[in-house]
Amino acid sequence: MSTLSPNLQRPAPQEKGLIPEPLKLILILILLLAVVYLFYDSSRSKRDTQAQMAKMADQIRNLENVSKIGEATLSTQISTLKTDLAGTEESVGNTKAEFKKTTQQIQAEGKKTKNELSQALAGKADTSQVDAQVAAAKTDADTKIGQVSTEVGGVKTDVVSVRNDLESTRRDLEGTQRQLVDVRDTLSAAVAKNSAELNQLRLKGERDYFEFTLPKKNEVAKVEDIRLVLTKTDPKKGRFNLKILVDDSQLEKKDRLINEPIQFLVGHNLVRYEIVINWVQKDKAGGYLSIPRDKSLSAERPKAK
Repeated sequence: MSTLSPNLQRPAPQEKGLIPEPLKLILILILLLAVVYLFYDSSRSKRDTQAQMAKMADQIRNLENVSKIGEATLSTQISTLKTDLAGTEESVGNTKAEFKKTTQQIQAEGKKTKNELSQALAGKADTSQVDAQVAAAKTDADTKIGQVSTEVGGVKTDVVSVRNDLESTRRDLEGTQRQLVDVRDTLSAAVAKNSAELNQLRLKGERDYFEFTLPKKNEVAKVEDIRLVLTKTDPKKGRFNLKILVDDSQLEKKDRLINEPIQFLVGHNLVRYEIVINWVQKDKAGGYLSIPRDKSLSAERPKAK
């Protein structure tokens, strides 16, 4: 048997429970990365929360502006109908004056006929001819009085009709205003922030969605039947300015946030379109256009009765 040399010593075994130095460095690095990630995630959550609060504030301002516009329109139409009613009442007053004038004329003609009768009797005129003249004068007077009474009754009917139309129009305007608020709330609740959410909206089949990328500033881009111009971007704050060219008019939307719905009415029947910008960069921005699939059913112009 061979024996070990006394100069060769076996390595001392490591003590149990101690962590090697390389493993310690790896664990420290992992802990540092975790701290950095938590700090970054907290900052990002704070920025997202601030952006959502700013978006909600803008939507509240938009709804307040729309409500004020609706109230102003309602007040204008009611004022117009009241003016028409005042004109009709004035016509009734004029008709009453004409009725009074006609009555006075009939009374004057009656006196004239009476004088002629007296003269005829004094001159021993034919009694039958005098009776015929008296009957003709009475018939003519009755006819004129009947015509005036009919005109007065017709004017009264017109006044009642105008009042009923005024009340009906007021109810229609209030109903239309409530319907518009409901439509805006429904569209705002269905905003897609990415392609996956946009595909989910497409599956509902209620509206058509057209994705787009707007080129650098002040270049016109055609999206379906409208045109868009990106005039300003602020990637850090997620804000932008946009011009919408539709129906020979120009709508300018300033200082808007990404994922904020921008709604506007298109065409003679007032179909509600919606644009959402999902992202902005220095020279471009991207999002989608939402259009009702059935434009005739989605028209917001009041139907003719």
